[in-house]
Amino acid sequence: MKNFLFWMVLIVGTVALLGSCAKKEESTTTATATGGTTAATGSITVGSETLSGTYAESCSSGTTVDQYVALGYLPSDTKGMRSFIVVTGDAAFSSERYYYSDTTCSTVTFYQKDGLTSVTVGDAVDNGTKVTYTKSTFKIKPNSTATKTYYDAAFASAGVSMDLIVGVETETRGDRNSYKNLWLVTSTTIRTGSESTSTYPSVVGLTTLTKQ
Repeated sequence: MKNFLFWMVLIVGTVALLGSCAKKEESTTTATATGGTTAATGSITVGSETLSGTYAESCSSGTTVDQYVALGYLPSDTKGMRSFIVVTGDAAFSSERYYYSDTTCSTVTFYQKDGLTSVTVGDAVDNGTKVTYTKSTFKIKPNSTATKTYYDAAFASAGVSMDLIVGVETETRGDRNSYKNLWLVTSTTIRTGSESTSTYPSVVGLTTLTKQ
């Protein structure tokens, strides 16, 4: 399972990073879209700001998504994708990635959620605030045959036995590692860096998630 989770993080992280760097080549929309289905509760204080509720990035579609489908990094029926952060407690949040069969991010074909706990807010630095957290749970749900087939193959190639069912959320334990990250929080937005088990990132990413 650890190898599979690493594989998933690598692919999703690469897609998110290159997607952020290629905003000019793809279409986006800020309209409310399906996703972020986890219940929000509690709040996390980050400096003078309070993180609470659900935050979402714009719906991404077009060139970047199409390229990653063509390269086999995303299921064949993926046309859009969107990330969410949901505060689930005073020291917990859910990091969620949703994938869609349309370019307006309306019909969910697949999602995955990392349940992060033991959130500790550290020192403020030039580019944000240092945070640490633990990956406690991992949830995955295929909503189409294409996504189930795709991720069945991914599990199999990683030597992991896990039965996915279309329309059913499957939960397993996370890697339980402690991660370091950088958050830049305002009253209505959050930007995050690239998490690491060893060092804090030096900058936050280009993508802004806005409070819904």
